[in-house]
Amino acid sequence: MDRDAFARLVRLHQPAVSRFAGRYLRSAEDRDDVVQESFLRAWSQIDRFKPGTSFVAWVLAIARFLCMARMQDARRHPPAAPLQDVADSSGDLGEDLERLRKACASLPLPMREVVALRFFDGFDYRTIAQITGDSEVALRSRLHDALERLRTVLAKP
Repeated sequence: MDRDAFARLVRLHQPAVSRFAGRYLRSAEDRDDVVQESFLRAWSQIDRFKPGTSFVAWVLAIARFLCMARMQDARRHPPAAPLQDVADSSGDLGEDLERLRKACASLPLPMREVVALRFFDGFDYRTIAQITGDSEVALRSRLHDALERLRTVLAKP
């Protein structure tokens, strides 16, 4: 693949990779680092990309791996004190939307991940399976369990 073609792929998919990484990482700086590292790794490992498969799913799988590594490292080495609060990029939320956001945030990471990929990013189960490495059956079950939890949480006044 030539550099120009890859640059077009980066421009096309960078917003999606940025949103994806932003759901895992609290810091915009960490998010931007992961996005950049994801595309650098994709370029250096382009010979591993299988033609006929989804490029964005492949890059998101790389980004997911990097996000998980960052989160694991952050748990091992927590910062002494936060320098600043990360602003909510969603702006002024309505009360119902805010409740939904909090309910989603309370889900365990694997459930939160499949909800976001399915409903926020609009990926099908096959693509989500490529990103996460899980089977489609496991993802369907996890999504069902996540939606049941959300219904229970949101049913409470």
